[in-house]
Amino acid sequence: MKFLKLRNIGVIAMISVQIWFLFITFNYPYIGADLIKEGDRWFVYRSDPKINSGLRVGDEVVMIDGQPTDRFLSVIRWRTIEQARTIQIVREGRELQVDLTQVNKFSRLDVVASIGQIFNFVIAAFLLKGRSYAQSGKHLSYVFLGIGITFMGLSASIRGDVIGKLIISIGVMSTPVLLLHFLIVFFWEKGRIRLPIRLVQWAYIVLGLISSMHLLFFAKSEIAYLVYRYNYNMNIPFFIVAGILNLAVLFYIYLRHRKINRDITIIVKSVWIALFISFIPLACLSFLPQILFGQAWIDSFYTSWAVMFFPLSFTYLLATKKLYDIDLVVRRFFLTLMLAIPPSAAMSLVIAYLFPVEADFNHLTIAFVLCVILLSFTLYTFEYLTTKLERIIFPRKYHLNEALKKISRNLANISSFRELKDIILVDIIETLQIVGGAIVFRYQDSVEVISEGVIDAAEVEQLNESAIAMHPVYTIYAISRNEEYVCNLILSQKKTNTHFGYEELQWLNLITSYLSVSMENIYLIRKLTMRLEQLAAHLPQETQSSEIAWFRKLMFELQEKERVRIAADLHDTTLQDLFFLKRRCISLMEKELCKEEGHGLLNSIIEYIDVINMNLRQTCFELHPYLLQEIGLIRTVEKLIDLESTTAPFQIELQTEGIHLIEGCSLEMKRHLFRMIQELLNNAKKHAKPTRVGFGISAAEGRLKLWYEDDGVGFDLKNADKKGNGTNGLGLEYIKSRVLFLNGQYEFVTSKMNGLVFRAQFPLEERRAVS
Repeated sequence: MKFLKLRNIGVIAMISVQIWFLFITFNYPYIGADLIKEGDRWFVYRSDPKINSGLRVGDEVVMIDGQPTDRFLSVIRWRTIEQARTIQIVREGRELQVDLTQVNKFSRLDVVASIGQIFNFVIAAFLLKGRSYAQSGKHLSYVFLGIGITFMGLSASIRGDVIGKLIISIGVMSTPVLLLHFLIVFFWEKGRIRLPIRLVQWAYIVLGLISSMHLLFFAKSEIAYLVYRYNYNMNIPFFIVAGILNLAVLFYIYLRHRKINRDITIIVKSVWIALFISFIPLACLSFLPQILFGQAWIDSFYTSWAVMFFPLSFTYLLATKKLYDIDLVVRRFFLTLMLAIPPSAAMSLVIAYLFPVEADFNHLTIAFVLCVILLSFTLYTFEYLTTKLERIIFPRKYHLNEALKKISRNLANISSFRELKDIILVDIIETLQIVGGAIVFRYQDSVEVISEGVIDAAEVEQLNESAIAMHPVYTIYAISRNEEYVCNLILSQKKTNTHFGYEELQWLNLITSYLSVSMENIYLIRKLTMRLEQLAAHLPQETQSSEIAWFRKLMFELQEKERVRIAADLHDTTLQDLFFLKRRCISLMEKELCKEEGHGLLNSIIEYIDVINMNLRQTCFELHPYLLQEIGLIRTVEKLIDLESTTAPFQIELQTEGIHLIEGCSLEMKRHLFRMIQELLNNAKKHAKPTRVGFGISAAEGRLKLWYEDDGVGFDLKNADKKGNGTNGLGLEYIKSRVLFLNGQYEFVTSKMNGLVFRAQFPLEERRAVS
C-alpha cells in the first residue's frame, strides 16, 4: 500500500512538473543570449546564431522587462537572458529596444526534446507492463524513465527555469547510477551473482548530497550563479566516476566467472561494449573537452543520445528473449554497423561538397551519425521487415512459402505411396499452376506411377526409364536414387506456357529434398511391414505361440485396417466414377445423338462397365467382409463361394454342421476363419490347378473344426517348410499364424500330384473381444 501511495504521489508530481514545463515552453521563446559583466555594465558575449532574437555579440544590455539588468532573475542566476519580453540595449552608441515577443517560441531543441521524452516514456511503460515479473526489467524501465525525465526538463532548462535545470543536472548524474543498480539486479537474477549492493547505496547517497546542493538554484542571489558556474565540475566527475564504477563491476564479474560460467562471460563482454558505445561519446566528445579546454567538441545535447544505446539493447534482448544469444546479436549488430559506415561517410562528403558554407563540423558529424544509425537499423531489421511484409513485397514468394509449409505438414501424415496423389501432387500442381504431374518409382523389375492432372502415364513411364533430361513438355526432377529404386518427380508445362521462375525453381529444390526424405521413410515403412508380415508367418508354432500372440494380433489388425481402407477408397472413388460414367453413356443413348451402330457400341461399353463394377464390388467384399456381422460367417462364406464359382475353373463345395454354435463365436474368430477360407481359395486358383475343392465347417462338443481338400497338383511340404517361400508357402504360413493365434491346432497333408488336405480345430469356449 505504501508503495502504491508513493507511486501515485510520484505520478501526480511528474504530471504537475510536466504542466509547468509546458507553460514555460508555450509562454517564453528560447533566446540563447549569454551575458558578461564588465564593471557595472552587461554585454552580450554569446548569441545563438540559429535564433533570430535581434541581439548581437557586443550589445550592451541596459534594461530587461523594465528592470535593471543586474536585477533580472535569469541574469542573477545563470548570466543569461531568458523568460523576457523586451530588452533595452545600446548598440554602436544608439539605444534600441528589442521585442522578444516576435521570436519563434519553438526551436529544434524543443522538437528533439519532445521526441526523446516520448520515446523513453513509451519504452519505460512497455518494460513496466510487459516485464513487471522480472526485477531487472523493472530497473531497466527506471533507466528509461530517468532519461525521459531529463529530456522532459530540457525545454524548460534552456529557457532558464530553475526546476528544468535542476532536473537536467540530477538526470545526467543519475543515469550511470541507475545503470549500476540495473546491472547488480540483472546479474543476480540471471546468474545468481551477488554483487555488493552497498556500491549502489553509497552512489545514491553521494547523488543525493550533490543534488541537494543544486537546491541553491532557487536562491535569488549570486550564490545561485556560483553553484551553477561550478555545476560541470560536480556533475561531470560524478558521471565519469559512476561510469568507471560500472566498468569495474563488470571487470570483477568477468575475472571471477570467466572459467566457470561461459554464458555470464559472454553477457559481460557484450555489456562492456554496450557501455562503451553509450558513454564514450558523451564523456570524450563533450564532458572532458569542456573540463580541459572550456568548450565541448560536440554539444552534449547530441552526444547524450548515445547513452540510450545500452538500455535499448537490453530492452531488445529481454523482449525478444535473446539474452543468451547476445554474442550473436552483437556480432550481427557490428556487421551491420560496418556495412553502414562507408555509405554514411560518402553521404556526409556529398553534403559537405554541395553545402560548403552551411555544413560545419557539427552538422556533418550529426549527418554521419544519423545515416549510420538509420542504415544500421534498416540492415539489422531487413530480414524481420521482409518476413512481415513478404505478402505485400514478394507475393509470389509468400504464396510458395505457404504452400511449402502446407506440403511439409502433409508429408508428416503420409504413410503410403497412395496418399501422395491426393495430399502432395494436387498441391504441387495448384501452386505451380501446371497442367499435370507425376511421381514415378522405378524398381528393379517394375515401375509405379502416381499421377495427377492431364499427363500421359505411358510416356511418363518411358521418360523415367530412359532418363531423358530434356523434353518439350515434361521436366524431370530427381527425388531419390538408391540400389533398390529410383524416384523422380515429373512435371508438365505451366498453364501459361512460361518457364519456371527463379523462386519456383528454388521452391522445387526444397520440395524434392523434402520428398526425398519422405520417400525413404515411406519405402522403409513398406519394406518393414512386408518383413513383419513374413516374420509373423514364420514365427515358432506350438511351443511359443502364447508368448508372441500379441505380435500376431498386431499384424492381423494392421492388415485388416489396410484392407478396410483400400475397400473404402475403391468404393468412394472408382465405383462412383464408374456409376457416373454409366449414367453418361445411358444419357447419350437416350438423346439419340449417334447412329444404330453407335447404340450397339454404347451398349457393349455399359455391359463392360457393369462387369468391372461387379468385379470391383467383389474385390471390395473380399477386402472388407462387412456381412460377417450382418448375416454371419456361414452365409458370408456361401456368398464368397457363389462369387468365386462364376469365374473359378473348378467346382466348389461347402459342408456345415452346428451352425448355431459357429455363429455364436466372436466376430474376431469369424474374421480369422473367413480369411483362412479366402486364402485357401486364392492358393487353389493360383497354384493348385484342381478340378474340385471342398470346404467343411462344423462345431460340436466345445470344438470348431475347419477342413479343406482339393485334387490339385500339391507340393513338397518339407521343402516348402525349409524355404518358407515355396509356390504357395507364404499364404499357408499366414493360415498357420491365424490358427495359432486362435489357440488351435492344424495339419497339412500334401505331396506332389496328390492334392492338399488341411484340417484345423479350435476351442469354442474361448471368447475374444470384438474388434
